[in-house]
Amino acid sequence: MIAKTITYREFEKAIRVAFDDDADVYKLYDPKVPVQNVDDIIRDIVLKVRTYENAVYKGVFEKDKLIGYYVYEDNSLVSFGLNIQYRVRNYLREFFGIIKKELTKPFFCVLHSRNVRAVKFLLKHGCSVNNTNPLQTQLIYK
Repeated sequence: MIAKTITYREFEKAIRVAFDDDADVYKLYDPKVPVQNVDDIIRDIVLKVRTYENAVYKGVFEKDKLIGYYVYEDNSLVSFGLNIQYRVRNYLREFFGIIKKELTKPFFCVLHSRNVRAVKFLLKHGCSVNNTNPLQTQLIYK
């Protein structure tokens, strides 16, 4: 598994790859944004990530096949996703390994608190909760 900088167009494709066939993503998504399909999710993630002036877009590839993405700015993990077929222990461990190698320590990630799957993923890989409320959870990797 490797990560490469991707273009804006490739970023949209990477989001689709990460969340296609993921029926659970809708109940974990931002409660203030009505999403009914992957196109709604792509549109919303793109709009949110655009607010970061110096965001770095990385595609995650397994044998030249795009399987996911992550976006960061400075020491903030802004967004990430991995195709459902690759959400198994060895790939998840490798995915987080790539992210932590790229970002400077400590780094932060703010997630919607209802996205328990992503929160648990980060906790399992060494992050800890820095701050939380019913809407958002901020995690830190030291």
